[in-house]
Amino acid sequence: MKSILMKRYSLTLICATSILALTACSSTQIVDEAAMAKPSGSAFNQNLHKDYVALAKSELDQGDRSDARHYAMKAKEAAAGKPVAPDQVSARSLDAPEDKTLMAARARLVSALDSSEAVKKPEQAAKAQSMFDCWLEQQEEGWQQADIDACRKGFDTALAALAPEKMASKPMAPQTVEFKFNSTELVPKSQGELADLIREAKLAKPKTIKIISYTDLSGDKAYNAKLAAMRGKSLETKLMDAGAEVIKVDARGAVDPIVDTEKPNQQNRRAVIILEQ
Repeated sequence: MKSILMKRYSLTLICATSILALTACSSTQIVDEAAMAKPSGSAFNQNLHKDYVALAKSELDQGDRSDARHYAMKAKEAAAGKPVAPDQVSARSLDAPEDKTLMAARARLVSALDSSEAVKKPEQAAKAQSMFDCWLEQQEEGWQQADIDACRKGFDTALAALAPEKMASKPMAPQTVEFKFNSTELVPKSQGELADLIREAKLAKPKTIKIISYTDLSGDKAYNAKLAAMRGKSLETKLMDAGAEVIKVDARGAVDPIVDTEKPNQQNRRAVIILEQ
């Protein structure tokens, strides 16, 4: 009986190993086929083919066979001259702040791809689309921040190249972000909003960024003044990383509440960020 069980276990192990090997071979074959395809059609499709092949090879090297096949299939469709759209945000599993940010980014991308600039600049248009898909994929994985940032930066740079004057002249409304209780850490919703603002700041290149930081009315006034200053400094550091040169922090502490209460209140724990041209 023991011998029979061992044989069954060995057979199961061999089958599982064989399936994994077959999947790996299949993924490699699909990527190779995509790379060898001779692209036809528009210059945009030809550049899409090149970019998606590069993504497919990168994912295959990292052992992500599923995304390697996904990019390879998109590369093959682009090579065949078929219309290839940027991935839908709903196709990936994301948290709320990132979901909102990427949906807005996709809307901007689709608008840019439909412009005359995209026809004039097919390489940048294709790069914007491929880097959006890359950003979306890496954000879903969520553990390689350097890769997320690289894909997002590639997307921002390519998209700005399609319409730099339009992007730079976009009016910038003041943005209010909110903090957790007794902390310099933003609430999850505001983390996504700050990420959007940083992206806009990179494109708009404002002359000055002003940060007005507050606390709620609970607690000691002297401590609240220090906390407001720390919140302003925290935001200043993040905005400096985005490339801003002139940043002014106005730490006001426990004044001008949104909600008139001396109890802890999230709306009062805030900072207003103003981008001045």
